[in-house]
Amino acid sequence: MTESQNHLVRQLTIRGVRRAKDYLAALREGQVATPFPGEILTEAAFAEPLQPPVYVESRDFANRREAGQYLQGRLGQLPDTAVVSNTGLWSWLGMFYFDRLVEKDPNGYPRLGRDSDVAYVIDPIVKKRGMHRHRLRLAYETYTQHGEDAWLILNQPVTAMEQFAERLAGKPIAFRSASIVKLAHLLYTDRDTRRTKPGFSGGGREGQRRPGNLMRFIDVVDQLYMTYDVYGMTAEELLKLLPAEFDHWRPAATVSE
Repeated sequence: MTESQNHLVRQLTIRGVRRAKDYLAALREGQVATPFPGEILTEAAFAEPLQPPVYVESRDFANRREAGQYLQGRLGQLPDTAVVSNTGLWSWLGMFYFDRLVEKDPNGYPRLGRDSDVAYVIDPIVKKRGMHRHRLRLAYETYTQHGEDAWLILNQPVTAMEQFAERLAGKPIAFRSASIVKLAHLLYTDRDTRRTKPGFSGGGREGQRRPGNLMRFIDVVDQLYMTYDVYGMTAEELLKLLPAEFDHWRPAATVSE
């Protein structure tokens, strides 16, 4: 495949991000026929090329695994720190692939639902708020940092943000730890059904901190972080530190799985 068949990756400027957010706002207001602002992807006022040059194809992604693997291959020549924290890059990619990332209504029009803008574009002024919700950034970060230890998150479509990924990725201390992400999968997912186990979320605000569920798990590992090197421990070592409230989830949670 030649570069002429690919598209030069750019990074949105602040003006480009604002133009993209205006488009998303129009869709939310019901103006579903609003033309996509294609100029933000190529015009100098809205987007700047990366250095060194990177190219991507216009394509679909079956799930986050496929998206993460593809983006790793395309962005791998760039320093990792210049990728994960580059809000302009993710905003450009989010809009370039927007039609592949957003759910559609029966007429084929974009349906944002409860998606915040950060699912597609990241405002550089408030970039730390919800960056984990960006559709492609989450796929890339999960694939490059955790691989198949995060198999359930990788199995999910890029058009969705399910509770398991939202809650785990939304806690940086937990999500940066390979052992914590692996243990969360061992505790709360079922490889036979390929789904989360019933009751993992607790259900509703009142149930989010019920004994042994995912949010309690995140609370507990936050506490362990204060006294243990959770980044240097294995999932098996962390499992042994969990209190009795997690016994309900333990039987199926073995690191040899």
